[in-house]
Amino acid sequence: MSYILIDAGNSSLKLSVLDSADNLEIYFTILDYSDLYHNLIEQLSEFIVSNVIISNVNKAMVSHIVTDVSLLLWNVVPYQVVTQQNKYGISTRYSNPRLLGCDRWLALIAARAEFQKAICVVDCGTAVTIDVLTEEGMHIGGFITPGLDMSRNALGYHTNNLPLILRDEHIINDSSSFLANNTQDAIIGGTLYQLSAYLERVVAEIKQEVGNNIECIITGGDAVILQELISHHFSYREKLVLDGLAIIARDLFTKESL
Repeated sequence: MSYILIDAGNSSLKLSVLDSADNLEIYFTILDYSDLYHNLIEQLSEFIVSNVIISNVNKAMVSHIVTDVSLLLWNVVPYQVVTQQNKYGISTRYSNPRLLGCDRWLALIAARAEFQKAICVVDCGTAVTIDVLTEEGMHIGGFITPGLDMSRNALGYHTNNLPLILRDEHIINDSSSFLANNTQDAIIGGTLYQLSAYLERVVAEIKQEVGNNIECIITGGDAVILQELISHHFSYREKLVLDGLAIIARDLFTKESL
């Protein structure tokens, strides 16, 4: 038997299949949202599954599709994760914890489990989020700003003469110079340096407030390219939200018959 972890983000859906006996990952894939129902069936029909757990910051329809597939294949109702005020070693200062995205909460849970110290988590996805956790496990707040795709699309949609930048065009064509010599590269480079400079400044101020001993962790689709431009040391984790889901799944599902 296995159980499935699903991280439904704004741009893509990541899923991991864990063997229930030893909690080791036996399958991982990333899906876009086009024809999600049939893609999930195609990817998962070979597995025998006892439980499904999902973090969804996308539309409610994504959860409905996951539920339909889960019921069809295994007659299992997925467990929907919601942020809690004080759980898994983490408390939050948010007066309404439901307003703290469950993906941010899960990333903090995973980071806290690995590093028992003050933590700064930077998630570079559709939006870039920064969250700070004290050594005692208190989430004291953070920031949200547009990610690279969103910033570039904003220029394309809200100006008359600037182009939209497609995802597969996000590599600067002429790397021989720091400065761009065409409009597309100017947008790619400008938004890249804008965001990396923002992260550089914010992390520096976080270290001033919390202390230099803070562990900085970076995740998300644009983490690698942004990390290269920032002087602060980051520990890169590819699947931080799924790692948080795995912690909750072990707590929930090992109490049942797997």
